[in-house]
Amino acid sequence: MQHFRVWLALSVLGFTACNSGSNKAGSDAADSAAAFKPATPAGTIAVSITGKEKDTQEIIIKFQIKDLVKEKSFEQVVLKDVSEADLYRVLWDKPNSCYIGVMKPNHAARYYHASQDGNDLKILWATAPPAPIWQYMENTMGLGKVSSANELVKKYSKNIQSGKIIADFIVEIKPDATPDSVELYVEFGGVRKSMYMPVPKGFEPTIQQTTQDDHVLFALVKDGKAEPFIDMHVVNGRLQVQTLKEIKKD
Repeated sequence: MQHFRVWLALSVLGFTACNSGSNKAGSDAADSAAAFKPATPAGTIAVSITGKEKDTQEIIIKFQIKDLVKEKSFEQVVLKDVSEADLYRVLWDKPNSCYIGVMKPNHAARYYHASQDGNDLKILWATAPPAPIWQYMENTMGLGKVSSANELVKKYSKNIQSGKIIADFIVEIKPDATPDSVELYVEFGGVRKSMYMPVPKGFEPTIQQTTQDDHVLFALVKDGKAEPFIDMHVVNGRLQVQTLKEIKKD
């Protein structure tokens, strides 16, 4: 069995983003988000997401500044099993500039940028939005946190077939030796792993189910909002465990 400790840090305004690597990084993200002030829009943004029953969805963004109107669509696979209210956020950084963040299946965000250039409006895929933008959207606006109306589950067990292997896919949250952390245990097909996760005060650990029997998430819940940290998925008979957000403790 594999045992290792993964420690997560809670920043002042929220959890650190996926590319954070230290407590200082989390603090810097919180400070940057706190310093950022959204602009008063000089226009409007309308976002719609179609084709949710298909493998790939269409993101339609309509941008208007006075008499100027621009509409553009993008193909993107979006996060399933969440309400549209939890799927995206809109943030105006300038009166004529706006960022749209849309959640991907891996719980990271893809960003789009709508802006005015003279008498022309542009809507582009923003591959690297400025740090204050994504930090504010994720830490302050809650992009990446989803509504958790379901019962908090501590153990998940399902007999599944993946590839040529038929076995129980088991995920369980167990008490740890210290009261402010838990053991996250997962197994499938003879592979077993334990991870030790801190639980900040006021948060409750849970296992989030998806529409797939071979795919669950470890999340922390507060005020009815769940934020996933560990992704556990059985693919072609292999157990895959991906850390979505982590900070290793010194």
